[in-house]
Amino acid sequence: DTNGDNNITKNDCNNDTKSNDDDDDEPTTTSSLVLPLFNSTFMDYLISGMKVRLAVTNNDGTKKKKKQYYRYESHYQERWPDSKQPSWSRKTIPFNNRIANENQICFVHVGKAGGSTVGCMLGFSLHCDSDNDINGILPIVTTHTFHRGVNDCADDAGYYLFVVRDPLARILSDMNYERPNMTAVDPFHRAHNQFGIKELYQDCNFWSLEDLARNGLLLRNRNNNRDDPLSNKKCRARAFDAMTGVGQYLVHGYFNYQYYAQFAFGTEGNGGGASTIPENANLLVIRNNHMVDDWNAINKFLGGQRSDVLKPGDVPVNNAHTKNVAELYLSKQSKVALCQVLCNEIQVYKDLIRGAINLNAADVNATLEELEGVCPKEAVEDNCSRERPNIRRKIEDRKGEEYY
Repeated sequence: DTNGDNNITKNDCNNDTKSNDDDDDEPTTTSSLVLPLFNSTFMDYLISGMKVRLAVTNNDGTKKKKKQYYRYESHYQERWPDSKQPSWSRKTIPFNNRIANENQICFVHVGKAGGSTVGCMLGFSLHCDSDNDINGILPIVTTHTFHRGVNDCADDAGYYLFVVRDPLARILSDMNYERPNMTAVDPFHRAHNQFGIKELYQDCNFWSLEDLARNGLLLRNRNNNRDDPLSNKKCRARAFDAMTGVGQYLVHGYFNYQYYAQFAFGTEGNGGGASTIPENANLLVIRNNHMVDDWNAINKFLGGQRSDVLKPGDVPVNNAHTKNVAELYLSKQSKVALCQVLCNEIQVYKDLIRGAINLNAADVNATLEELEGVCPKEAVEDNCSRERPNIRRKIEDRKGEEYY
C-alpha cells in the first residue's frame, strides 16, 4: 500500500511507508504494550515486508544487490542536518516503517561489551565479519542505534536495548583492544585525533591494565607528594581519568555506561547513589555471558516463534582480537584498586541489570553474584566514596558527532 491508506491505527504503526510491492492483508488492530509486545498476526504482518532479505545470492553464487523496500528515517540526520549519518548505523535489512516509535527498540551499543556481535545479529552494519542474518522479531523491531555521539533513535522510542558485561571485564577488554601496534606505520590511528592513546600507553608506559593499576592507581594512593616528578603525577592522573571516563584516553572507557544511560534517558544521575535509569523506563538488557538465553527471552517477550530460537552456534564473533595470558592478568591488589575506581560505573551497571524488564529476580541475583566474585565490596554496596562524575558537558559536546 504505497499511499499509506490502510486500516492500521496511528498508535499501532507508522503509515509512512515506501514499498515497491506489498499485497499482504493488513490487520485492523494490534496489541498494546503488554506481553507479548506484538501478537502473532501483527508479527506476521511486520515480517512480510522483510522477506526480500532471505534470497541474497544468484544461482552462480554471486551476491544479489540488496533491495531496500522502505525509506530509512534517520532521526540523527533530522537533528543534525549538517552531519552525515555513518553507514554502520543503518540497517542492512530493509527498514520497516510500519513500526510506531513507541514500539521501536533503540539499540544502545556500549563498546567492548559484546555490542558488535549483537549489533550484527540485529542487522546493523558494524564490525560484521560475515552476513549475520538472524531470524526472529527482535532484529526487525530494533530499528535504530546509538553509539558514541551518533544517536539515531527516536526521542520517544519505546524500548532501549543494552548489551552489558561487568565493568572490570569491559575495561580490561578495552585496554587490550586500544593498545597501539608499535610495529605499524601509524600505531596511533585509533586515536582519531581526539584520544590520548599515545599519552596513556607510550608516554606513561601503561601497556596493560595491570601496568595502569600497579603503576598508576596504586601509586596514586601512596605517593602523591610534592617531591614526586611531574611526569609521574600526570600519569597517575591519566590512569584515574581513563578509568572514570572523565579523560579522553580510552575510547570506550570514555563512552561508558554512565554516558550511555544518562544520554539515552536524559537523566542527571550525579552524586550519591542517584540512579541514571528512570523507574518507568522500558529497558531491555542482554548480558554478555548469557547472550543466547537473554536474546531468546526478549524475542519471546516480543511474540517470537519457537522456530526463531537462537542457538549458541548461531552467534558470530565480531570485532575481537587475539588474546594472550599476560594481557589478561590482574593481581589481587590491582583488582581491588580497579574495582574501587570503577565503583560509580559498577553502580550504573547494577542499575541497568535491576531495571531490565526482561530479567527476572533469579537473573538479577545471578548477575549480582557473578559481580560479587569480581568486585565484592562494590557489588554489595550501593554508594561510592566519590560522587558520580558530572558529565553534562561531555554529553552536550558529543551530540551530533560524526564517527566513521
